[in-house]
Amino acid sequence: MTESRMPFDPVTEDDSNSSGKFPASMAPLYFVSSASKVYGTFFSAAGEGLHPTVLLLGGFPGNEVNFDIAHMLRRKGYNVFTFYPRGCWGSEGNYSWQNLVDDGAAAIKFLQSNFIKGKFNVDAENISLVGHSMGGFSALYNAIHFDEIINVCGIAPFNAGLFGQVLANNEQIKHYSIQQMQPAMEFVKNDSAEILLNELIANMKEWNLLYHLENLAKKNILVVSAKFDSIAPVELHHLPLEAKLKSANPNSEFVILETGHSFSDKRIQLMKIISDWFTKIEN
Repeated sequence: MTESRMPFDPVTEDDSNSSGKFPASMAPLYFVSSASKVYGTFFSAAGEGLHPTVLLLGGFPGNEVNFDIAHMLRRKGYNVFTFYPRGCWGSEGNYSWQNLVDDGAAAIKFLQSNFIKGKFNVDAENISLVGHSMGGFSALYNAIHFDEIINVCGIAPFNAGLFGQVLANNEQIKHYSIQQMQPAMEFVKNDSAEILLNELIANMKEWNLLYHLENLAKKNILVVSAKFDSIAPVELHHLPLEAKLKSANPNSEFVILETGHSFSDKRIQLMKIISDWFTKIEN
C-alpha cells in the first residue's frame, strides 16, 4: 500500500511525500534480454510499500526519453521503468523491431520478478504500459500477449504492420522512408534502414494492430496522437485504429493534439491528458 496523498496536480506541483521517510529516487538499472544487457533507469515513487508501476517504452532511435512523463507519473505515485532496447544507446545486441518488441516483453517479466518487487517495491499485479512512437506500438502489441496488463497508453503510436503493408505496395514511400531514417541509423546497431523496413513488410500481418482488436478491446486504452505528425501520420496510424477500436471498445480514448511527433510544444498538455487518464482508470 502507498501512503495517503493530499490532492495535488502532479503535472505542475511537487509531491510533498517525496521529502518524507521514503523519498522519491532514481537509479540506473539493467535487465538481460536474449543474453544481452539492456540498460535503463528506474524512477522510484515516494512512500512506503508496493507501488503501481509503469513501463515507459521509447521509440526510434530513442533520443526522446520522455523523462518529463516519468517524473510526472512518479509524482502521481507510480514507479516508472524505462530502457534503451538492444542495439542502441549502449544496450548490448543488435537493433531490430523484433528485438524492440521482445525487449518490451522481457521488461514486463523483469518487473514481475521477485527481485524487482523486493528491491524497488513494485506491485507486480499493477503494471501499466506507456509507449511513444514505435514504443507505443510495442506497448499496444505486448499488451495483447499479457492478459494481466490492462492499462495501455500509446503516444503517437505506430501501427507497424499497417505501415509494412504500405511499404510493400509503394516503392516510392519505401525509398523516402529510407532517406528519412538515415540520420537515426548512426545511433543504432543495424546495417541499414532498408533492413528495418523489410522487417516491417515481413511482419505486416502479425504486427497490424487492426488484426488484434478482440484482445485490445479488453484493455483500458488511451491513444494521444499529433495532428501535424509527419513520422506517424494520423491518417495511417491513428484514425483507422480509432474507428475500429472505438466500435469494439467504446471506453477507449483517442485524442489528437495540434503538434508534431515529439509533442515538443504540447508537453504540459500531453502530461495532463495522461495524468487525468490514470486518475480515471484508478477509480
